[in-house]
Amino acid sequence: MQYKYLAQFARENNDPGLFYRSVSRWRDQYAITFSQGNFLQISLMQQDPFCFFTQQGLIEWGDAPELAMMHQHLNRARLDSISCSETDRIIRLNFSKPDPFQGRQEFHLILELIPQFGNIILTRKDGNKQIIIDCAKKVSLAENRQRQILPAVEYEPPPVGFINEQADVQYPVGFGTDMRVIENSAAGFDNMNQLLEACYYEGWLQKLSDQNLRSSREQLISEQKKKTGKLLKLQAELAEAEKQSKWLQMGELLKANQQQIKAGNTQITLINYYDPEMSSIDVKLQADKSVQWNINYYFRKHRKAKTGKIMIAEQIAITEKEIAEIKRKLTQLAELNLLLPGEKLQHVSGKNPVLENVTRLEIDDNWQFLIGRNSTENDLITTRIGRPQDWWFHTRIYKGTHVVLRNLQKKELPEHLMRLGCRIAAYFSKASKSSNVPVDYTQIRYVRKPRGSAPGYVIYTNQKTLYVDPLSLRDARKEIESWEK
Repeated sequence: MQYKYLAQFARENNDPGLFYRSVSRWRDQYAITFSQGNFLQISLMQQDPFCFFTQQGLIEWGDAPELAMMHQHLNRARLDSISCSETDRIIRLNFSKPDPFQGRQEFHLILELIPQFGNIILTRKDGNKQIIIDCAKKVSLAENRQRQILPAVEYEPPPVGFINEQADVQYPVGFGTDMRVIENSAAGFDNMNQLLEACYYEGWLQKLSDQNLRSSREQLISEQKKKTGKLLKLQAELAEAEKQSKWLQMGELLKANQQQIKAGNTQITLINYYDPEMSSIDVKLQADKSVQWNINYYFRKHRKAKTGKIMIAEQIAITEKEIAEIKRKLTQLAELNLLLPGEKLQHVSGKNPVLENVTRLEIDDNWQFLIGRNSTENDLITTRIGRPQDWWFHTRIYKGTHVVLRNLQKKELPEHLMRLGCRIAAYFSKASKSSNVPVDYTQIRYVRKPRGSAPGYVIYTNQKTLYVDPLSLRDARKEIESWEK
């Protein structure tokens, strides 16, 4: 992230007055939880580290044992201020807490948001020095001869070689597909924290999700090829095992005609008494083996084929089931990738009847309503189809359906569509015959499904409430037609 945007973030959040509660981690993401329910998310992605305040839930996040000492020292500490270094992309969070001697202990949480070298470092003041208490990534002199980052060592800033950009930020700001910040963006944000939050959840996280989808798809296709090859081999083995009766016949024929077999014969032609037409059959022999060995050879092949036929049939059934499961997963991945930001919902004939049956209400190329009619459809449109910039509607008190307004071009929500979404959600609820129904609406980015929860169950934040009268789908279509006129 460019220096001036991190500096602007620090200026806009300079005096939060929050109290530290805990630190969590998910992959290369760290989250500092404050007692007021806010989170400071610190993204240490190698290519573009940055931080932002958010209210996104931390359902899948775990502990950060590498920062255990930091947690111990910052427990109940107050965040006094946030500042940005004048020389590099380093955010400094200044904490303080009472000490046993009626004074205050001061701590500095240093976020080095430098590509390839992102780190979180907690220091305390000791005279004119800053002594490291804990850090997310420990670096010894064996790894970096210029600078070591270890507990009890004096903190030294990174070597100065970075030229920062001091220009003012021109609002509103947005970001492109390459995650670069775009100033004076018509559909942008008016503060830096909103931009950074959207850049992560709608940009980097979506990009990571798409990469994971492609990687999963490639792995499944590779596995499908292996299983298909295995199936063909098993089928060939089964075809060979089907000849079990043939091996038995050859063994019996050799046994009945063993006096005709001469030493050194590689093949003998016999009359096949098992054939109604009494045709001839050629039986191959091992010339260097005895007559009895050749007879037993065909009996052994018969027994092996008889036993193997059952085992091979079982393996074929298992492999076919595995291939069917891989195909099911590939179909699921295709469904997850059906709707990327900016795309319009399409019918997918024969692939997902649930998706096809979702009730939808077309507005124009920018907006589209999706209406779930049961818990399965609610989960589908809210957790799988809905994107962070889409809007979500649900009655506040009464049980009801999920209504999602697809924001296909990431535009601001018009008031008439906001009101229409609320009225549709009120109609598809237990309050459909009432009036002045309270309906909550928020963006999908603030809606999450707890792990292991029942189908259709979600929790949400940052909602607003509107009191409306229910509107049927038929009347909603008429209202939309009146807009077009």
